[in-house]
Amino acid sequence: MTGVPELVGPRDPVAAQAWRERRRAARRQDPRQPIVTALVTDGSERLTAALLREAGMDVVGLLAPEPLESLAWAAEAGAARAYADPAALLSDDVEAVCIELAPPASDLIAQRAAEAGLHVLLVRAVTADPEALRAVADVAEDADLAHVVAFDDRAWAAALHVQDLVPALGRLTQLTVVGAPSGPVGRAEILDLAVRWCGDVLAVCADPAGMPARMLTSGAPVTLALLTSSGATVLVHERMGGTLADATFTLCGEAGRVVVEGRRVRRADEAGVRTEWMPAPVSERPGLVEATCDLVRAVELDDPAMVRGATVHDLLAVARLQDAARRSREAGGWVEL
Repeated sequence: MTGVPELVGPRDPVAAQAWRERRRAARRQDPRQPIVTALVTDGSERLTAALLREAGMDVVGLLAPEPLESLAWAAEAGAARAYADPAALLSDDVEAVCIELAPPASDLIAQRAAEAGLHVLLVRAVTADPEALRAVADVAEDADLAHVVAFDDRAWAAALHVQDLVPALGRLTQLTVVGAPSGPVGRAEILDLAVRWCGDVLAVCADPAGMPARMLTSGAPVTLALLTSSGATVLVHERMGGTLADATFTLCGEAGRVVVEGRRVRRADEAGVRTEWMPAPVSERPGLVEATCDLVRAVELDDPAMVRGATVHDLLAVARLQDAARRSREAGGWVEL
């Protein structure tokens, strides 16, 4: 894109819907066409547009909280159009929207985008309004639209490898995490990972007085505990500034144990101890790259069921667990699900 972006206002939403239908029909003839995409951002990141393009999207427009910000950030991102408001985006000739906002704004934009016939990519795995996201999933599935959520753990090679190792560990007994990322997004990552490794969560505790164990190591108090359908107890120490790659995960079963520290995976069983090194992440934002490729695959094949990573349904499941943790913290004790 060359020149100054155009600041556009609302157009004809019916014409935009007709354009999307024609674009979808054209893609059936040539699936390799780039997905025409708009980015909704709060400006907290500057590399998102480039990552979307690398994955096969054509970022043509950008919406920021204010029109002047839309113009400035669209120019920086190389987008031809800046939107004056959400109505301008939803009535533009775009097929998908990438939402890089915090809730509740992200929930509202996602719902309106799905209702307008747009594929939805949520950059942050967090919500303030599960009902709005449930509407996104319902509307998207009725209209054969893809809805994808970026979880970093879904792109973490070590997590995928451990998931393959779980059956060989026998009956699971415990998962401990020292140095887990804190905050809503960090906790969402840990909850999503725990479900994938240990099965559905049956009860949650975020009450310090109700924990089955107070400390994992010196200086690492347990801040979250889960009981899972596999029989494993999950004990998590969350640390401000923690990351998945910096945390230590220990998964124990009756037939062996796995310890994960970043790229290193150590497995101990009756055959001895073995160490494997996982590949380095392809990006500083591996979850977004994975989610974007997932959405591109589904759109090119014209089949939202081809989404293999996280969807809005996964985010809703995590939101339910986060709500249980909040109730445990406020009322005390364990909260059963």
